[in-house]
Amino acid sequence: MSLQRRKCVPTRHPTLSNQLSGNGRPTGSLIDLLVQQAGIGEMRMLAPALKTVANRRVVLLQPPHPPQTISLSHLGLAPSQVLWVKSGKFPNALWAAEQVLRSGSCGALLFWAPHVRPESLRRLHLAAQAGETSFFVLRPLAAAHDVSPAPLRLILRAAVGGIDIGFIKRRRPQRDEPLFLALDGPGNAAVRPHTPV
Repeated sequence: MSLQRRKCVPTRHPTLSNQLSGNGRPTGSLIDLLVQQAGIGEMRMLAPALKTVANRRVVLLQPPHPPQTISLSHLGLAPSQVLWVKSGKFPNALWAAEQVLRSGSCGALLFWAPHVRPESLRRLHLAAQAGETSFFVLRPLAAAHDVSPAPLRLILRAAVGGIDIGFIKRRRPQRDEPLFLALDGPGNAAVRPHTPV
């Protein structure tokens, strides 16, 4: 098995996986998710992949809202599998992210970081390379113009019935057209091609 193939976690959305190198999201690296606003479906998009690594903890660092037990259950994640970390100061959150990544004890880390400097992203990317943790940084759309070491950078925008996924950076040829990901219900998703109206 090649290193590239070994370091990918299936998205569990076949059409999305087909757009990604290794047919999945890389582990051991930073994945940059640039979100129009929190709560547009990013957690439902990630839920199937998170369930595949939830035999180890899933860490939610600096989420915009406290996680709700019912919401986690709808995503297919037991509350006991999820660790919520909230820090009063952003430097402490950066430190916590680095410790989680270097420990290798967690299956996934989701870090909401609205304002993070490129050198901090590089440091976190290096820490991620020390293990196999699925590492997602969720930032606002304005960060699309920032420098990022992430090998995968996606824009997520709200759309009727799901989300539109734009590809800023991936290890495949450039794709200019967004991919529509239908979110049929809590934790369930199906993918269909985007058709402009």
